[in-house]
Amino acid sequence: MNDREWSLEEIRDRFAIEDLYDRQLAAAESHDWARYDTTFTAAALIDLSDFGEPERAYPAYRDWLAALAQDMPEALRLSGGLRLALNGDRATTRVPVICFVKMRGETGLAWTQTALFYNDELARTAEGWRIVRRYEELVYSREPEPGRS
Repeated sequence: MNDREWSLEEIRDRFAIEDLYDRQLAAAESHDWARYDTTFTAAALIDLSDFGEPERAYPAYRDWLAALAQDMPEALRLSGGLRLALNGDRATTRVPVICFVKMRGETGLAWTQTALFYNDELARTAEGWRIVRRYEELVYSREPEPGRS
């Protein structure tokens, strides 16, 4: 099998989409919701059913996430291996993400670990690439160990 030859437009799109994910993860870690808004369309749908949460439209999802921020003072999210299929002004992606999040609980602060995939549909908008639909697929989750923070 030979390496795929990418057009200049596809290379630009790939870099823009990689930037989209870098921007989204950095904004989530810093609780920068204005910056986070630059990664989804207002009409985006986010499916969190693997986490026991309902599918939400982006504004409700953002409000829910922002409300959790006070109990998540620190986080590190690592992504890699962008799986990308471009189709003109649309794209689908599968992005593996490992999350280490310090959560406030009944016994204080403790680190959680979660591995998941972002399975996204994207659209090119006037502002650039944006997520229009996301299914967060849970792979692994480990609750904090008692006494560890």
